[in-house]
Amino acid sequence: MKAISIILIVVGIIFGFLSLRSFWSDHAYEKASTTVKASVKSVDIKPMSGKAVASIRRVLYYIRDGVADSTEQNYSKLYTNNNPLPSEEELKSTSLYVRYVPKNRRSETVFPDRVLVSSDEEYEGYYNRAMFGQMFAFILLGLMIRLWRRKNNPHNNNYQNKTSSLSI
Repeated sequence: MKAISIILIVVGIIFGFLSLRSFWSDHAYEKASTTVKASVKSVDIKPMSGKAVASIRRVLYYIRDGVADSTEQNYSKLYTNNNPLPSEEELKSTSLYVRYVPKNRRSETVFPDRVLVSSDEEYEGYYNRAMFGQMFAFILLGLMIRLWRRKNNPHNNNYQNKTSSLSI
């Protein structure tokens, strides 16, 4: 049990270092990147046969470093009779934003080619704090096993019984 708790704590520390690395690279991307408004040039909606899921493909045009550029956004959408698929006009009328790294700031981040499409100008983060939660879970689990082992260790109970019998 002692080895398992040590392994869990070490894995938690490794997750902590990985989370710091991903958080720092995410932060550097946020500082180096810029957001521009994109216009939807075309929309392609393909319902999948036998399923209540549709594949939606949008081609977006935006100005990148003073030159017109385009990117694709592909995603799936669940639909029902009560919640139908949006029409092409509705999908074209939505305002979307593209986040990219300008050429003059590409050396400031480890993701110079990453292009993100979102519905608002704010950057929500790619990784957020997921790995910090994993780090705390593993470290907490390791500490709980160590405390449980210490509480249920028969050697500690025998030592306590011997000392209590001496005092009587």
